[in-house]
Amino acid sequence: MDIKDLVSVEEAAKILGYEKSSVTMLCRKGKLEGAFRIGHQWLIPRKTVENYVKAPQGFAAVWERRREAEKAQEDSLLDGEMNDDESVEGLEREILQYMKILARKFHRLEKMFAQEKGRA
Repeated sequence: MDIKDLVSVEEAAKILGYEKSSVTMLCRKGKLEGAFRIGHQWLIPRKTVENYVKAPQGFAAVWERRREAEKAQEDSLLDGEMNDDESVEGLEREILQYMKILARKFHRLEKMFAQEKGRA
């Protein structure tokens, strides 16, 4: 690998649109493949930086995982998958799950209508 193929933390931060401290943390956590230190300076392969896929961080990441889990639950319920528990209590739980899904969808619709009304 040629020195021209490497970038500093500062250069990587500009390319990624991150703070230098965030790029350093990615290096320390091993998220930027091939990054290495010489003394106190990190060097990162340019290709790694150019191909890095930005993932949601912090609260956004938690929120996205929650939405994915909710969507998977909705899909399994709406595909007609029944609980193993066919008792009255099991069916009541399933109905409550459907009601929670509908309440969330209704809440999202209300938000959308409010935003549209605000634009008009």
